[in-house]
Amino acid sequence: MLTCYQVLRTDPSWLEGLIILLKKLVTSRPTAAGRAAYIEAAATLLQVFQQSCPGRLFRDDTQRDATAKPFSYLLINLILIDIRSSFPTLLSKLNSSDYPSTARRLAGGFDVISGFIGFLVRSLDDIDEGSGSSTLTTSPDLLLKLRKDIAETMSLAIEYMRDRWDASIAGASGLHPDARSGTSATSEGTRLTLTWGSMKDNIPDDPLILASIRTLAIWLREDENENMRSESAGLTDMFIELYKTPSSKSLDFKYPILTALEATLTTEGGIDGFLSHDAWAVLTEDLESIVRYTMAEPAGNVNSEASRGIEIIRVLLAVVDDHAVTEPQQQWMQIAETAASMRPGPKMIAPWVMELKIAMAQLASALLHKASPGMRKRYRPTAVALSGLSQGLQTQLKDGKNIMPRDFQDSIDDVILELANLD
Repeated sequence: MLTCYQVLRTDPSWLEGLIILLKKLVTSRPTAAGRAAYIEAAATLLQVFQQSCPGRLFRDDTQRDATAKPFSYLLINLILIDIRSSFPTLLSKLNSSDYPSTARRLAGGFDVISGFIGFLVRSLDDIDEGSGSSTLTTSPDLLLKLRKDIAETMSLAIEYMRDRWDASIAGASGLHPDARSGTSATSEGTRLTLTWGSMKDNIPDDPLILASIRTLAIWLREDENENMRSESAGLTDMFIELYKTPSSKSLDFKYPILTALEATLTTEGGIDGFLSHDAWAVLTEDLESIVRYTMAEPAGNVNSEASRGIEIIRVLLAVVDDHAVTEPQQQWMQIAETAASMRPGPKMIAPWVMELKIAMAQLASALLHKASPGMRKRYRPTAVALSGLSQGLQTQLKDGKNIMPRDFQDSIDDVILELANLD
């Protein structure tokens, strides 16, 4: 009998056999039900076995025919075709009985694509580091074709999310009767509904929207396609609303949205779009709650929150450092005061919490550096408190140099130098 450890360990003995069966199903021209099964199975395996599954699923060590396309190309290509062919009619199916299963299949498809992009990036990094190229079996010309197909698919995803979001918040009044062509059974009987308005799943509760944003964010980070980033910047209002709207199904949009925002800020008008949708206030409110939580909770409970706080600071620093921002707004300085109120803490501190404190000091010093002389004078006590915090963190890092990364020391040294040069 299999033990729980054998089933759930990072690389169980049965995983290889299961993936072989999955590959056979993919290459056997399955029915629609079979296609849904292998997509959802692959997505689940990639999520549960994040270290061991990608290599087994996407690497094709058994290929004999040099002219045959590798399995990873076949799998991703089939999924991309499925997604692109499904999007045009998806809005009209929101209230049909087929939508939940369709959304689940497409969400799984996006998750497999995300896993493949991550595998591809790691494989290319291995080549750059000189550790060999055995993990990468897809030829450059096929990779270029996949890149084009993924970009096309993500453009369709952006268009779908834009239409779905607009209709959900602004498309309910003044509509032509043809817009209410679908019927849906309710507790009060059958009635006409909007073809694009879901009665069961709001956008924050739709796993397809989350999977689409997550894949888009990873693609924006890795591909650096300016056109795609500009298209994605048009979703900033949706990103911010989803960030602050909790899901009743515990779907976490925050991490992928932060990754996407970091990419869209680099586009022309990206900073203006970010600020016009009150994104600074939304992110700093979350950041301040993270700071309060991490300072109060035991070290073992705070890694996830501290990690998100660091991602938020990375986005905010990109805003502050942009050449279009000549001076921080008055309300932005609240986050500098929050940083100044922090304390170095105990000698033994979790690395994630230490990195969050250093990042807060970096953000605060960047705000003070860009402040006008008058504003800087008003916030002189804040600068003094930040200097004290930074020196305390510097001392802790020297005491714990064997357990903390070296770049932490370099970062806090830079903060201390920048604060000293404010006057």
